[in-house]
Amino acid sequence: MTNFLPAGIILDELEDIIEYSLRLEQALAEQEVLPETRELTKKIAATAEDILDFLKKFPCQPLIYTGSGTTEEVIARLEWLLALYAMEEGTVVTNRASRRNKKPRKKKAVSGS
Repeated sequence: MTNFLPAGIILDELEDIIEYSLRLEQALAEQEVLPETRELTKKIAATAEDILDFLKKFPCQPLIYTGSGTTEEVIARLEWLLALYAMEEGTVVTNRASRRNKKPRKKKAVSGS
């Protein structure tokens, strides 16, 4: 069993939310309701469309991690694995987590002659 889920589940649900919002908007058009109600329905559909468009822009489907650990811990583990893989492949991968935790170096004083 894996701790990763494809975000496609979310994409499908967002498409459903958009469809339901459009149906609701059509139903409300036939009834007397407050303008705010119609506006909220449009905002729900627009927000779902924005999120759907954002997720579809990725070159691959995003993953959702369902295992234990904080976000920072999981990112550190993934970066460690990428660095290990890169060492085996002979490429260089920078570790953002270790750069964030390092203290800035003190500059050596240069004596003028």
